[in-house]
Amino acid sequence: MGQSEAFGVELRRRRVAAGKSLKALSSELNYSKGHISKIETGAKQPTTQLARLADAALDANGALSSLVREDRLGTPPETDHPVVLLDLPDIAVNRRAAEAVSEDVAVESLMRTQFDTLREMGKRIDPGLVIPLLTAQLQSLHAVLLAARQPEARRRLGLLTARYVEYLGWMAQEAGMQEEAKRRTAQFAALAAEAGDRGLAAYALVRRAELAMYAGDAISTVDMARRALADPHADFRVRGLALHRLAQGYAQHGEYELCRAALDDAEQALAESSSTGPGGPVLGSSTITDLGAVTAGWCLYDLGRPAQAAELLERALSRIAPEAWRARALHSARLALAYEAAGELDRMCEMAMQALEAARPLGSATVRSQLERLWWAVQRRHGHRPARELHVEITAALHDGRLT
Repeated sequence: MGQSEAFGVELRRRRVAAGKSLKALSSELNYSKGHISKIETGAKQPTTQLARLADAALDANGALSSLVREDRLGTPPETDHPVVLLDLPDIAVNRRAAEAVSEDVAVESLMRTQFDTLREMGKRIDPGLVIPLLTAQLQSLHAVLLAARQPEARRRLGLLTARYVEYLGWMAQEAGMQEEAKRRTAQFAALAAEAGDRGLAAYALVRRAELAMYAGDAISTVDMARRALADPHADFRVRGLALHRLAQGYAQHGEYELCRAALDDAEQALAESSSTGPGGPVLGSSTITDLGAVTAGWCLYDLGRPAQAAELLERALSRIAPEAWRARALHSARLALAYEAAGELDRMCEMAMQALEAARPLGSATVRSQLERLWWAVQRRHGHRPARELHVEITAALHDGRLT
């Protein structure tokens, strides 16, 4: 029996056991009765999203989702990427001058201020414009770090350099350069460890979990998050963020109870955490005030509970500052996906248009990935005129260069 047939048999078995008619289930899942009938007979291939919705509707606890994926949480995780030295173009710097700068606390403060400025720019403009500025500043900072002789100055400058490299990895991710993002994240971990902050090095595992999550790799997401949590140097902030990634990995795999437990533990850890990170500003997002709602909302969407997801994402989006365009574009697109799955098509269209408007100047690969998912989802809503018009708008945005 093939995958489609096996899924169809199990879906029908669970539907009948739950006492639900084909019409009732199709209405609950927001799919047509004919579509669900073809799924049950094996004539149509089930999607991951449909399987997650059916899991939730029939209390299957991930059993249906497991029939449409090949991965298992026990599968060996991705291997570590080798750490390499920073590969920045050489610049002509007088070593004595650089050494003098390393001892000037005022100049170090200016470099930290520039980092804050670059992070603010990264919230609003294309990463392709931010990366050259980050790289140029990093060249100067690295030259000063190499020239520093005082141990305390080397430690502080090393932490600041690590934070620059971490953000360079984030901008590489936003630019769609996934291998470059992984490489810079590995360098960030090595710099943090060299500067003596093992807790900050543990945060690199959280970033790797995030990269895996966006790639749809639940196994590596869970593995990297677990490794971060096992690190005795991870502070409450790092643990809280790691628990969020763990929850999202479990959600991608349809593990509802494990996901909820991780979300509860994350809330407790973040309540104990400091808002300031080593070597610079807060670790993780600095624009989302309700990380718990954002993460839980996206988990619930992956777990086939889109109406609950929309409620949480709506609340979180209302608390994101208007000038945080990247965050607003990403979470508006995610909210539109939740409304589509919940059958709230007018609200879906409204949020999708907001996402498109905010996304156009950003060149964000993560936002684009969510809009591509929405493009696929909206295709089945051809009977709803605004949804048809939205599909045309998303198609144009994805193909005319406005989102790249």
